[in-house]
Amino acid sequence: MTTCCLETSCSLCCLNTNMVLTVQDIDILMKLGYRSTFFVARRNGWLQLKNKKGRCVFHDGRHCTIYRHRPEGCRLYPIVYEKDTRSAILDNDCPQKQHFFLSKNKERQLFALVFLLENERRERMLKTHTCGGKNSKRR
Repeated sequence: MTTCCLETSCSLCCLNTNMVLTVQDIDILMKLGYRSTFFVARRNGWLQLKNKKGRCVFHDGRHCTIYRHRPEGCRLYPIVYEKDTRSAILDNDCPQKQHFFLSKNKERQLFALVFLLENERRERMLKTHTCGGKNSKRR
């Protein structure tokens, strides 16, 4: 595991984040005492980390306050999913990316995460449509 981000105090990935959360990520943070309304933003069926003043709500301006318990997507970063090619890549926006290696194991972890996130979103969308939520289609 590389610690270059901690060593250089790089937190670019925490600025205006769009990090998607799994149900398990949310459960872990709620067990730490955080309310989901504090850190979860709902966007088009996705559950994402909220931003406050242009950065992740868990970033205090100097560091991540939940670093040891951060969501899986944060743990995998700068390895991200490229939708167009359906592949794992190192994020070009990461100034520290040269310190990371895209291993087959990390690639598998990312694909499993993407699969889980898409399934959780699909279930939420189906539940919303079938339970008469604001997005349900009424005939």
